[in-house]
Amino acid sequence: MTNQTKNYIVHYGELSLKGNNRYKFEQRLIHNIQTALADLGEIELRKFHSYFIVEADASAPTEVLERRLRRIFGIAYVAPTMIVPPQMDVITETALDLAEGVITPQTTFAVDTRRGDKQFPVKSPEVNRRVGAAIVEATQAPVQLKDPDVTLEIQIYEAAAYLFIRRLQGAGGLPIGASGRVLALFSGGIDSPVAVHKMHKRGCNVDFLHFHLHPSAQQARDSKIVAMARALLAPHRLSAPLYLASSELFEVAISTYDTALATVAFRRFMMRVAERIAYRRDAVALVTGESVGQVASQTLKNIDVIGRAAERAILRPLVGMDKQEIVNIAQEIGTFDLSIQPYKDPCSIHAQRPDTWANLREVKALEEKLDIDALVDRTLADYVDEVWIRF
Repeated sequence: MTNQTKNYIVHYGELSLKGNNRYKFEQRLIHNIQTALADLGEIELRKFHSYFIVEADASAPTEVLERRLRRIFGIAYVAPTMIVPPQMDVITETALDLAEGVITPQTTFAVDTRRGDKQFPVKSPEVNRRVGAAIVEATQAPVQLKDPDVTLEIQIYEAAAYLFIRRLQGAGGLPIGASGRVLALFSGGIDSPVAVHKMHKRGCNVDFLHFHLHPSAQQARDSKIVAMARALLAPHRLSAPLYLASSELFEVAISTYDTALATVAFRRFMMRVAERIAYRRDAVALVTGESVGQVASQTLKNIDVIGRAAERAILRPLVGMDKQEIVNIAQEIGTFDLSIQPYKDPCSIHAQRPDTWANLREVKALEEKLDIDALVDRTLADYVDEVWIRF
């Protein structure tokens, strides 16, 4: 181990609560870290006690490296770390280097030592005292043992000592891929990208399905939808399919009916198509960006009627959130600016005053007139284009 590399201690959060299958979650996290950092040069990663050590090539851009690590789901925090021989004079010198510019007369600080090697000749409280005294002498900063502004942490083991002074907050959650595969109904709006982000955080691989009004598959490929899906996958550098389904057949069929049920019928059509694709991809659930009461199709009654079109579970990670909460997350994850670009969604062209309390029996009667099963079959056969997002 050498400081010619950039070293990070990576602590995972709720993975530590897992039982006998924790190893599988850890292996998935290791895979995701390696994938996310693959283009940044040589990366070494190993499990060490209750955390991971990431060693990156010194040439890797620090800002990019740390930003990617912080966005990997499953990581509680990341700490840029100095790895040095377990010798008291070296530890003290390294601590002073870390303190420079960080600990000042205007900041309180503490030193927190954990002596993993019980044979190390200086006990933890004494290490704290000696290193703290050296920092006070160099910086004139006040010591404060409870709730200091800065904590310098030292971990001492047989082979090396690890020192860090910064903890970078991680994304938390579970590693993507640890919980199975889902298929997200992905619109051009603000909500569905946030729903995908939420499912990524719960460890799901997410495939995308978008219904569009473009006259050709190429125009759909050139739309902002591809960029939105890519923005969600980019921090993790993971690949996923995006299915672009034309709503043309449904729109032609429904155009002969002046009905307030069109929006609900269309969303049930979407669920049927989505379920068939999910079956092909072995996705165990569908995901939507629905939030109770947000729009006409998302009243509690309509959500129930729409959901009955599918047998697979439908997950709604935003169901209890208000719009501002969703907007805040969209801005945080970088999808908001894409989402608000002008885009015509199929749902926007239906009834001027859609039914907010649809009757299931009436909806099914409309579907019989439309021959909904045939529309689903023909759409899947001829009107779905598959695009893979890759890095």
